[in-house]
Amino acid sequence: MTTLSQSPRRGLTWAVLRLHRVPLWAWTAMAIAGAGGLIWLYELAQEVHSGRCGAGGTGTLQCATEMRYEGNELDFAHLLAWLPCGIAACAGAALIGRELEDGTATLAWTQSVSPVRWLAVKLAVPAVALLAGTAVLTVMFRWVWVSGPDGGVNRWNSEYFHAAGTVGPAYVLLGLALGALAALLMRRTLPAMGLALVGIGLAYKLGDTVRSSLWPASEVRGPWDATLNHVYQLDLGMITKSGEHISGLNCSDQAVPGDLSTCLSDHGAVDFYAKIHPTSHYWPIQLVETGIVLTLAAAAVAAAFWVLRRRLP
Repeated sequence: MTTLSQSPRRGLTWAVLRLHRVPLWAWTAMAIAGAGGLIWLYELAQEVHSGRCGAGGTGTLQCATEMRYEGNELDFAHLLAWLPCGIAACAGAALIGRELEDGTATLAWTQSVSPVRWLAVKLAVPAVALLAGTAVLTVMFRWVWVSGPDGGVNRWNSEYFHAAGTVGPAYVLLGLALGALAALLMRRTLPAMGLALVGIGLAYKLGDTVRSSLWPASEVRGPWDATLNHVYQLDLGMITKSGEHISGLNCSDQAVPGDLSTCLSDHGAVDFYAKIHPTSHYWPIQLVETGIVLTLAAAAVAAAFWVLRRRLP
């Protein structure tokens, strides 16, 4: 932070950019490489569209191309769902923790830079960089994913849900906030990074656990068919004559496959039911979870400022 005393007119923001230019350039290079990879994946998707494998397809070579596309698409989904969050958590811990550990933060506070302003800029600069890169990659991944051979049918998969929607950038901001809070609590870089990674991992898993309850589920009745393969299934079962819903009852033990009326009668039931989240619930759930995660990120930032004020001499 000695750059402040050498070039005061450039401001704290410029000083932070110069001080952390190496990780910023590294993140920029990663984002550019990811964008290039997604463009390549899009071209591969168009190659798959030119002739699907199987009946009416072009044979083994086309099937191999389709499998190659699906494998790489899944790899990109995993990377985009997890990597930016991890980088954000480590960045928040490192940018704050290193200066607290080395004492350069105290030096900056003696050079007409208030601690509150110091922390605000330390959070704002990486937040803009991380959010911009993640948002571009998210939009590009969704473009590739929707134009792929399956047309985005696996939208409820956890990694795809993060990689192709608004929750991904929101978790990145949460990771950065948790990293800063961990650094202010522990005042050591490596322990803070570990704590922040654990925190964002727990938040990620908690989101997966409660996601199905963020929006009222729909109930469909009648025999189960292939339309349920591409929805978010919450429960399957039968409805008894009294109207009771019994989860898990099915016709797998039926002696005569396909005889649904006999199957229902044997179980004392009158109909099948399924509780699901259809495709129309995708964006409402995305936006609700995004709002919750952003609220948690704001709470973590507020806690970080509170800890900073408490620890000032």
